[in-house]
Amino acid sequence: MSSASPVSLPASHRPDEAAGLGAQVAQDARCYALADHARILIADLDAFRLGVQPGGTRAHALALAPGLVLLEPDPARETRAFEALALALLAYTPKVSLAQSHTLLLEVGSGLRLFGGVRALLAKVAATVAGCGHAARIACAPTAWGAWTLAQARACAGVHSARRFRMLKDATLMRALDALPVELAPFAAQHEQALTQIGCATLGDLRRLPRDGVVRRFGDGVLAWLAQARGEAPDPRAWFAAPPSFHASLELLARVESAEALLFAARRLVMQLAGWLAAQHGALSRFELRLEHELASRHAPRTSSLTLSWAAPSRDAEHLLWLLREKLNQTELAAPVIGLALVADQVSAWAPPTDTLFPSPEASDASLAQLFERIGARVGEQNVLQLFVEDDHRPEQAMSARSYRAPARRTAVRKPRKSNGQADAQQEAAPVQTAFDLPEVPLPSQPRPAWLLEKPLKLMVRDDRPVYRRPLKTLTRTERIEAGWWDGEGVGRDYYVAADDQGRMFWLYRERIGGQWYLQGLFG
Repeated sequence: MSSASPVSLPASHRPDEAAGLGAQVAQDARCYALADHARILIADLDAFRLGVQPGGTRAHALALAPGLVLLEPDPARETRAFEALALALLAYTPKVSLAQSHTLLLEVGSGLRLFGGVRALLAKVAATVAGCGHAARIACAPTAWGAWTLAQARACAGVHSARRFRMLKDATLMRALDALPVELAPFAAQHEQALTQIGCATLGDLRRLPRDGVVRRFGDGVLAWLAQARGEAPDPRAWFAAPPSFHASLELLARVESAEALLFAARRLVMQLAGWLAAQHGALSRFELRLEHELASRHAPRTSSLTLSWAAPSRDAEHLLWLLREKLNQTELAAPVIGLALVADQVSAWAPPTDTLFPSPEASDASLAQLFERIGARVGEQNVLQLFVEDDHRPEQAMSARSYRAPARRTAVRKPRKSNGQADAQQEAAPVQTAFDLPEVPLPSQPRPAWLLEKPLKLMVRDDRPVYRRPLKTLTRTERIEAGWWDGEGVGRDYYVAADDQGRMFWLYRERIGGQWYLQGLFG
């Protein structure tokens, strides 16, 4: 079954929001309303308290509220706002249509299971609409015009009440449509007087009228609309098409002087980006946020930009917003900002993760990459390091720390090769030492200690034994390392695992030339 969910976007203040409020507003107080050449379209809360309601005349509204400021609608700006919202809602369905009366229609029948059902999906849609700075009245029905009519009824709930606004069955929708007022239909304003004269109050009354009489009086469009709303006739629509490239801009309502405050406005652009990526089946690894500054002085730049990049391509809006928040927290604005623009490049194909019983290594690598990206955004990418094994037997050269974003060089540790001349590692007998009382402790299971000193510590020698706070006794045979002759930093060392009389273990070496003892590492 195919379901259409229209998102009605009226003004942020509705008559139902004012119910039960006992505050009194002075008649000469300044309030605002949106009006066309004859009637009021939308009134703010203060104007509504004074009696200004949608549909009233301009003269009547000014008589009720002398301080009323009438604003002219801007169709071009409204269209841009709805196209931006439609772009953000493409994250939930590729079929989004712009309808009349400030309504968006979403065909979501194929995605109900993906998003966890109707309630979960509508909650996500409502959160996206709110994040884009709009208020929505959402309804769901099996047909597009049916859902549109329910959304209009919900938007005018203070005048026309309806029992339910979420319907998935055709029979339930038909009963609900019959009970709704006929003035909710899109053609009601054109035939308002004629409908009143014949006593047609509900859509059910209109449907029960003789078909020939309805066609003669109102034309074929009324019956066609009723059939489409009830699901008795097809309703083909032109779907909103996402642009081939993404570039979204936003004009701020006031100057912003701190970078942290830009996140609220940038959230709208990021949501549009996430919807565009979903429509393009792509993911992103970098975007640029351009800032338009107010020219407070001649030396202030007109524009500046913030470039945000990450390792694994993503189209998750929450992840991108988290990275952007950390970037803005570390940014100082050169001048107050009055506009934003988001430009996306480096778009690649996005492959959804597979839901398998046993997670693949790629899935864990992706989650680990996101963790490192968040840490890098918080403390700086140069402070997130990764350890790499190097093909070198010298302990201080066997491992290196490089930036996480640097490409990893995976090398295997080769076994030492023995030769007659220079051998990387060989075993020989330890020097004879006198008896030394030690507690019975097992030798370490790993050949190298977990803790290497940043610089080997030169040890004193007492009675032919190295001393580190206490005399030490070697417990293993000699491990000889001779390496580094190729880079001019050659070493020749004999390594031992040693312990003191309290059981603490150390990793020592003695220089082959000179015989000096050094402490290289500590065992836990």
